[in-house]
Amino acid sequence: MRKTDARVRYTKRAVKEAFLSLLREKPINKITVKEVCGLAEINRATFYSHYSDCYALMESIEQELLGAFTQALGLLRGFDSGMLIEAIYRMVEHNENACRVLIFGGASPYILPKMIEAARAPGLALWKKQLPRATDAELEMLYTHLSNGLMHVVVEGFYKYTREEVVSFVERACKGTLELFK
Repeated sequence: MRKTDARVRYTKRAVKEAFLSLLREKPINKITVKEVCGLAEINRATFYSHYSDCYALMESIEQELLGAFTQALGLLRGFDSGMLIEAIYRMVEHNENACRVLIFGGASPYILPKMIEAARAPGLALWKKQLPRATDAELEMLYTHLSNGLMHVVVEGFYKYTREEVVSFVERACKGTLELFK
């Protein structure tokens, strides 16, 4: 059983890497299962034993990234923007190839909104405790503002700025914004 598990993991990894390589060159609607299989050096039956098509493969990769992001969020116990950025950076570093293609390369226009939505409920719950004077509408607006801003600072600045520069900027920006509600 263990050998089968290792082979399945290897095959899925090879398929995903082949797909991401192709996705760097062209949009998903131009990628065929035959191309993915050729690059991954597997047969089509093997591909279809794991995925129904390239869109299902893309969804699988996106779900892995969302899972890693959600796991990173689970480490947070309060609103600490520095810790949040560090968690996001660690998630990106552990999934760099997929992030480089899907997020930084723009191959998946849906992954950032999904990440922002995944963090909404836990983020609002933390803020509700820390900012008791803020109304629900204010918290929603604050979340929309900060979550979109934070994600885009990371995405736009990942290869442009140092991690420390991003953490420092985000901590200062969030501190100033949150002070408005205390």
